[in-house]
Amino acid sequence: MKLTIIIPVYNEAENIIQAIEKIEKSVKYPHKIFIVYDFAGDTTIPVVKKMQKKYTNLYLLKNKLGKGVINAIKTGFNEVKEGAVLVTMADLSDDPQAINVMFEKIKQGFDIVCGSRYIKGGGKKGGPLLKSFLSMLAGLTTPFILGIPIHDLTNAFKMYKKEVLKAIKIESSGGFELSEEIVIKAHFAGFKITEVPTVWHDRTFGRSRFKFKEWLPKYIHWYLWGIKKRLGF
Repeated sequence: MKLTIIIPVYNEAENIIQAIEKIEKSVKYPHKIFIVYDFAGDTTIPVVKKMQKKYTNLYLLKNKLGKGVINAIKTGFNEVKEGAVLVTMADLSDDPQAINVMFEKIKQGFDIVCGSRYIKGGGKKGGPLLKSFLSMLAGLTTPFILGIPIHDLTNAFKMYKKEVLKAIKIESSGGFELSEEIVIKAHFAGFKITEVPTVWHDRTFGRSRFKFKEWLPKYIHWYLWGIKKRLGF
């Protein structure tokens, strides 16, 4: 089975070298890395072009669907034809050591594998307190309220079989809430979902692209959608 890693970027020149090198040192399975950017002047591009001389599995993709992280991720999804697809960030927040375990779960027959910060072995270091509290609350109530066997619903660090992405119509319009939408819809469509522990670290360089106030209602929308679906509405 093929493995593709999607990294949406926006001026990540300060982080991308370390991010790619950490992935290359950590991931033991053959893989491709798609760096998806919005505009030609992105500071990430020249850095990645230099790194392509060393890493032949590294590709630059122009976001073809409109500006924003959600369209960058969807561009990456569309480019992958088969196998497993992982979304991770260029800001070094996600633990690449977990990628091997996630891929092994996919090979065992799971359709989605979620990186979980709120189970044994996982953790979250840094980040705004309110965002962290709401994320933990959503995650820890997910098994009971939505019936989905995971504890970190909002974490974008997830691996999907391409078959799931073909079957699910993504309707999200904000940003990282698309990962929540996919998991909820996939669960009610009968796909097999599991989780592995991961440790999340707040970024050291650059500005976060997470728009808390703008995206929070969209996260709530999909959580409520899941509740209605479970109740049969």
